[in-house]
Amino acid sequence: MTRLRISLATLALAVLTASPALAQGAEFEAWLKSAELGADQPAEENWDEIIRKAKEEGEVTIYSSSSGVNALAEDFRKFYPEIKVNAYDLGSEKTIEKVVREHQAGVYAVDVVNTAGTAQMFFDMVPNGRVVNYVPRYLVDKIPQELREPLLTHVVEATTLMYNADTYKDAPPITNVWQLTEPDWNKRFAMKSPLGSLTSLALLTSIVEHADDFAAAYEKHAGKPIELSDGSENAGYEFLHRLLQNDLVIYDSGSKLATASGLKGQSSPPITFSSMHYIGKNASDDYANEILTDVDPAGVYAYSTYVGIAGRAPHPNAAKLFIAFQMGPKDLTRETRLDKPYREGESLQKLQGLASYFKVGTFSPRTDVPLPPGGENWPEVRKIFGSAEFQRDNVAAVNDFWIYETSN
Repeated sequence: MTRLRISLATLALAVLTASPALAQGAEFEAWLKSAELGADQPAEENWDEIIRKAKEEGEVTIYSSSSGVNALAEDFRKFYPEIKVNAYDLGSEKTIEKVVREHQAGVYAVDVVNTAGTAQMFFDMVPNGRVVNYVPRYLVDKIPQELREPLLTHVVEATTLMYNADTYKDAPPITNVWQLTEPDWNKRFAMKSPLGSLTSLALLTSIVEHADDFAAAYEKHAGKPIELSDGSENAGYEFLHRLLQNDLVIYDSGSKLATASGLKGQSSPPITFSSMHYIGKNASDDYANEILTDVDPAGVYAYSTYVGIAGRAPHPNAAKLFIAFQMGPKDLTRETRLDKPYREGESLQKLQGLASYFKVGTFSPRTDVPLPPGGENWPEVRKIFGSAEFQRDNVAAVNDFWIYETSN
C-alpha cells in the first residue's frame, strides 16, 4: 500500500522516539538539585517550606490539554491569592509541541505540563528532560505504581461510545461495535478527527492494539471469522476501514459531538465517539447522552491525562504546590462527605483541586477518594486501555493508515 504523507506531529514522534535521550548537561542537573526534584526529592517533604517558597516565586504557568485548567486555576487562586496563575488551554498536540519548541529554543517559560499523549510523554518528554515526574510523597501509597510511574496520572479519562437515550428509551441501539459498519448506521456514526487530536489518534491506536478482541466481537456478531480487506493488517484496522467506508462523519470539536448525539427530539441521532466528560452536558444543556457500557468488545476506551513539572521550570515550588493542589489533600478519604456545589464552601475545602474534576468522565487515580455521583460503577465498567509501548511503536502507522484511507 502506498502511503501519502505523515503529519508533522507523528513524524516528530517517530524521530524522537527512535533517538537516544538528549544529554541534559550540568545546568539541568543543577536545576534538579536546586528544585529538589528527581533523585533529589526529599523522602519527607516540608510543605510549610514549599508553600513559603512558592509564595516567594509568586507565579506559576500551566500548559494544559483541557479547558478544565481554567476552573482549576480559579480555585487555586482562592487558596493562594499571592501566586499569579497563567493557565493555557492548548489541546494535547499543541501542549506538547509548544513545550518542545520552547525548549529547543532555550526558552523555559512553563512550570506545569498537564496533557494526554502517552507515547509522547513517556518516550520523548520524560526521557529528554522536557517534563520531570513529580509525585507528592503523601500520595505514593495512594496511587498504583502504573498510574504514577514514569509519570503521574492526573485523572483517568475515557473516549466512549455515546447514544441518545431519549430516542432509544427502551434499549441501547447496538450491542456490538461492528453494527456501526452496517447500512443502518451509514452517516450516523461520528468522531473527532485524529489528525489534530492526540487523544483521538491514541483511541484509534488502542483499537488496533486490541485487534483480537475486535476479531472475536466480529465473529460473535456475524457468525463467521472476519475477512480482512487489502491493506488491513488485522481486525482493528479493518474496523476503522469499514467505519470510513460507511461514511463516518468527522467533527472538529467534542462539544459538537455531544450535541449531535445528545440533543433531544431526534428521530435518527448518531452514535458518537465522545470524551466521557461530555456526559455532564446532560445536566447543563438538557442533553440525553448515555454511554454504551455493555457492548462488544467495549464502549469505554480509557486513557491517562498526565501532569508533571516542566524541565528547568522557573517556579518549581509553585509547580509542586499546584500539582499537589490538583491531586487533592492528604486527609481526603473514600468516606469524605461532599455536597454540591463542589467548587464552593466546605466541599471545595475538602476536595481542593479535585473539585473541578469531580464529575463523571474524569476519575482520580487515587484509591482513597470518593467517586463522583453517577460514577460509582466505574471500577466495574468494561474498559480497554492502550499500552504506552504499543502507542510508541504503532501510532505513526495508524496515523498513516487513516490519512491513506481518507484520501481515497
